Amino acid sequence: MKKSLLLKIICLALVLALALCACGTPPENVTSDAQSGAQGGGEPVETHPEISGTVTFAVRDNVLEQTRALLREFMTIYPNIRVEVQEFSSSDDLYTYLTTQSTAQNMPDVVLGWDNLSAFALQNWLYPLNEFLDADDETQYINQEILDGFTYEGQVYAVPSYLLFSSVVVNLDLLDELNLDVPGYDWTIDEFVELAKAATTTSTSGINHLESLDQYLMMQLQETGGQWGYDPATRTFNLTSGAFEQAERYVEDLRKVPQLVADDLRDPNVTANGGMDDYAKKFGANADGLADGKILIANQSTWDDTWLATSLEGINWDFYPIPGVTAESGKQIVHADYGMMLSTAQDPEAAFEVLKFFTYGKDGLLARMRLQEENAGGMFANNRFTVPASSHPEVAEMFANCTNVPEGVKYMYAHMDNAVKGDYSKVLPDYWKVVNDSIYQAIERIRNGEDPASVAAETEAKINNDFAASYAVFSEQMKQVQSDFEAMRAQ
Repeated sequence: MKKSLLLKIICLALVLALALCACGTPPENVTSDAQSGAQGGGEPVETHPEISGTVTFAVRDNVLEQTRALLREFMTIYPNIRVEVQEFSSSDDLYTYLTTQSTAQNMPDVVLGWDNLSAFALQNWLYPLNEFLDADDETQYINQEILDGFTYEGQVYAVPSYLLFSSVVVNLDLLDELNLDVPGYDWTIDEFVELAKAATTTSTSGINHLESLDQYLMMQLQETGGQWGYDPATRTFNLTSGAFEQAERYVEDLRKVPQLVADDLRDPNVTANGGMDDYAKKFGANADGLADGKILIANQSTWDDTWLATSLEGINWDFYPIPGVTAESGKQIVHADYGMMLSTAQDPEAAFEVLKFFTYGKDGLLARMRLQEENAGGMFANNRFTVPASSHPEVAEMFANCTNVPEGVKYMYAHMDNAVKGDYSKVLPDYWKVVNDSIYQAIERIRNGEDPASVAAETEAKINNDFAASYAVFSEQMKQVQSDFEAMRAQ
C-alpha cells in the first residue's frame, strides 16, 4: 500500500472517531463504552439524541458502581444528556442530606428513597410528575394503587423504583429432613400454622420470630384495605372488621407452642452472665439456629435477601408469600421504594428520563436485570435481584426467566393482580406518630389481657380522629406548596 494512501485512511479514521465522540458526553466519573444502541446484544433500542441537558443524580455510596454501570447503558439511549453523580453516604438520613444540600443551594435533580414522602413534599422539594406521566405510554404498566400512594392533592410526586414483598422464607432441606410436604405458593394460613407446629421438635423450631406477622396476616384476613386496614378513598383505618383481632390470635397461638418461636428462647440476661439460655441449650452455644438449618420458617421479607443469601448459603430455601385465608384469596403484600425529581431541576425533561430509567422504565429495567444476572465484577453481589416496578410484557418475560431470582419471588410478581399495599407508612403524613405508636400500644394491651374487641374499637376511633385532623392540616399545607411552586421555579 502506498504511504500517501495509508495516511489518508488514518486521517479518515481519526475524523470518524472524533465525530463519534462528539455525539454524547459521558456521565461524570463514568467511562464511556461503545455506543451500540443495543442492550446486552439483543434487539436495538430506540435512541433519543433530541433530549439534552445536564442532570445531577444523588447516589448512595453503596450502589455507586452499580449506578455507573447503568449510566453507561443510559448513555447509549440518551447520548446528549449529561449525568453528574452526587455521591452521599448510605448511612445518611435522606431528609438530613437534602436539607444540607438545600441550604448549600446544591440540590440534586433526581434521587431514590424510601423515607416518608410527605416530609419531602411539604418542603416544596419535589417536582410534580403529572405532565410527564400523562405523556408516557409506559405509565400504564405501573400499579395504580402504588402510584396513587405517591399522589397528594392531585399531583404525583414520585414513581416506584423497586417493589418488595412481605414474605417468609422456607427451608426446603429441613422439610425433607422432617419428612414434611413442600407447600405450594398458594398455601393458606392454616397450612402455615400446622407446618410451623409440625417442624417444632427438641432440636428444631417452626419459625425464628413473629415480629410484624400479625400485620401481614391481618392484610390477608381483611376483605379490603391495606396496611392496618387503611382505605385511601376514605382515609380511615379499620381495626374492627375482626381481622385485627383474628391476626393477634393466630400470633399468640403460635407463641404458646413450646419452642416453636426460636427467638423467644433467647434470654440476654442469662447469656450476659456467661450462662446458656434456652436458645443455646436447644441449638448449641453461640449457634445460629437459622443458619444451621434448624428453623423451618424465617419471618423475613424480600428486602432481607442480601443477608439471607449469605446466612443460608448451602441450604435449599425459597421465599413464600404470606399465606392467605384460602388458596384462591391469597394477596401479595407489596411495598415500593421510589424515585423523586427535585423541584430545582434545571432541565426537567432530561431529569425525568434519568428518573424513569432508574425506576419503572422498560429500558432501565431490562439493563438492570441483565447486569444483575451477569453480576459482572461482583458489583451486584449485595443486590442480586430487584423486583421490577413495571408489568411491561418485555420486563415480565425477562424477570420470569432470570436465574438469579428465587422462584417464590417470581410467583409473587406474576400474581400481583391480587395485591395490597403494605407500606402506607412511606406516604401518609404523621404515620409514625399518629398511627404506628397507637397500634403497637393496642397490641401490648391485648397481650396483657385486655379485651381485644374493646381495645380495637378504642384504638380505631383514636387513630381515625387524630389522622383526620393531621391530614386536614397537611392538605392545606400541600395546596400552599402547589400554589408556590411556579413562583419558586421562577426564582
